[in-house]
Amino acid sequence: MNNTIFKVIAISLSIIIASCGGNASDDSTSNELTDTELTDTELTDSELTDEGEIVLDVDATLFLTGDDVSIDTVSCTLTDATETLCYEITSNHIASEHDMGPWCPETIYDTAEKGGLWFDNGEINDLDGPFILNLATYYNDSGFKMYDDDGNVRRMETAEQCELGADPNIEDEFKNMCAQCLPEWVSTQVSYLIPITPRKQDEPVELSDGPTLEVAGVEYGPSVRGLAFNGVRFDHPADIDIILAGYQIAPVDDAGGHVNNSLGYHYHGDTGMTTRIEQSDDHSAMIGYALDGHGLYAKLDDEGNEATELDECRGHSDDTRGYHYHVMSLDSNEFLDCFYGAWAETEEEDDRTGPPR
Repeated sequence: MNNTIFKVIAISLSIIIASCGGNASDDSTSNELTDTELTDTELTDSELTDEGEIVLDVDATLFLTGDDVSIDTVSCTLTDATETLCYEITSNHIASEHDMGPWCPETIYDTAEKGGLWFDNGEINDLDGPFILNLATYYNDSGFKMYDDDGNVRRMETAEQCELGADPNIEDEFKNMCAQCLPEWVSTQVSYLIPITPRKQDEPVELSDGPTLEVAGVEYGPSVRGLAFNGVRFDHPADIDIILAGYQIAPVDDAGGHVNNSLGYHYHGDTGMTTRIEQSDDHSAMIGYALDGHGLYAKLDDEGNEATELDECRGHSDDTRGYHYHVMSLDSNEFLDCFYGAWAETEEEDDRTGPPR
């Protein structure tokens, strides 16, 4: 029996055994993942490459499956033409382990607890009332005045305003608005394919930065960087220039996420509030999976140290985790900008026609 057939059978058997052990949507499983300290012991099946590098399979049990996240196993074809098995992860983009919001303060007198975060020029600012009041000075642009004469912050108040106000060709009535879309205004469900066994390539592929930032003639990878364990996507950079050109602010919440009228809730950075898999060797915590199947880990370890010897995709290998990535910080407006692994292309490849939130 060749290795490929043996592997498929092994994966299938592991799925059957797992399904006999309990319901993937059992709430007790999700609570155990979020309420206890998780470690990296015995997480996944592994194999060795020809170069002796360990390769870990994606561990589907780490995802918080339930009403908002489900996982199936399907056949798929990767970008290197490999025919293999993928996890199809279907998500409603709802954060189950932390609150979503707040984003925009109500008045210029509100404290930081009433607003989210705004990142630009390598800085992270609390979006409190005084920051809104000071926007014209902060950007040295007298065109900013995002509040009325009574000190009330002009915010998007309806789903219709959320949709129309996100158009890059913004109408005057939506200028000088704090852009916030609420989760209850958007109902969305998206399925993502992640190869069960990642396949590292010889050369990296640059990832899409979204429709407003792509350069004509460049072949990009997907715009979605990966998924948190709650099923919420780690997204491409926000187009800060377009947002500011409309005299808007589109803050994220303290978890690094906000709501797009077409995508729902998604993350633009890691702030430590999502489910994390703590590592027994003081390595940075695992925060999810990239779409190429490689693990995504926090930028810093528990001692505040950044990983060393990272390649251009912010990846490196060790004997415990194999090849994996370390994400950037929120002020970078980016998780990582290239993949070294092959991914599964879908007919609806990401959302490259949506607004730049």
